[in-house]
Amino acid sequence: MPTKLTVFLVDDDIDDQEIFSLMVEDALPDAECVFAKDGLNALEKLEQGSVNPHIIFIDINMPRMNGMEFLVELKKRPALFHIPAIMYSTSDENAIVKKCKDLGASDLIKKQANTDKVKEEIKKVVAEYV
Repeated sequence: MPTKLTVFLVDDDIDDQEIFSLMVEDALPDAECVFAKDGLNALEKLEQGSVNPHIIFIDINMPRMNGMEFLVELKKRPALFHIPAIMYSTSDENAIVKKCKDLGASDLIKKQANTDKVKEEIKKVVAEYV
């Protein structure tokens, strides 16, 4: 794993960004967390090269371009499709998980109040996919 791991969260909720950043800081002390407010903003940052993540966490419900739409666009781009994409959502219903995986998501982590559990999931997916 690289010295400074770059974790990219695509999520429109500022509070969720802050909580996620604190969890990443705790779970992965050598990681840097960067953000985009929706799928369009994320694609712009990726295509401009202003962010070069090792792994991307994607909220499903966002304005302008939701997480699934962003995932489709990400996987269409040869320069980006190799980046592990982890859906980060309040829902972990089987149909949603299946659809996300069919679209190219590596995994799904459920947003929840138990931050210790989420931190463990973050560590697990980073160890597995990065």
